[in-house]
Amino acid sequence: MARGEHGSLLSGFHGRLNEFIVIKQRNGKPVMCFYPKGKRIKWTDNQKKHRQDFKDAARYASHAINIPERLAFYQEREHDGINAYNLAIADYLHAPVITSINIRKARGQDEYLVQVTAADDFMVTRVMLTLIDFDNKSSRGEARQFRKSDRWVYRIGSGQLSTIHTIRVFAYDYPGHYTIKEYRIDPEDAIRRLPHT
Repeated sequence: MARGEHGSLLSGFHGRLNEFIVIKQRNGKPVMCFYPKGKRIKWTDNQKKHRQDFKDAARYASHAINIPERLAFYQEREHDGINAYNLAIADYLHAPVITSINIRKARGQDEYLVQVTAADDFMVTRVMLTLIDFDNKSSRGEARQFRKSDRWVYRIGSGQLSTIHTIRVFAYDYPGHYTIKEYRIDPEDAIRRLPHT
């Protein structure tokens, strides 16, 4: 894709140049690119999925820029000719990533801290945990963000932690997508965490 500056040979032109090339205007600048092939192509399943994802992203972006709070969120991040609409599309297409889950003893207290590191291209809005015990009963809780960083913390009493075999973590982003990651607790490790009487 070739781009031209104001005053270039392509300035003011738009439309099909020949069988292969089309000239478009993007943010007031001319852009030369290949003519879209359209319906002549048989899309693979992955391509169909990507096209549907992009349609959904465009629908989300159109909706998001009509909500003042979301529009302001994306406008704050505009750069190099990339507007709020484009940023909303990019945000929709990329779910958060959970890079680590760790458990450590809280200093001076009879509880443990579940520390989650989760990142997103724009913002992780919340982190939820599902705690599954040895009877397959589950409980949910919400972690707190640590000083506006990528780290989130959830507190568990040592008695409760000793009965848990799996911690399932959900990280959500601004469009509402989420990523799941599980942390499995070794039974011997759980026994070591039993409260001593």
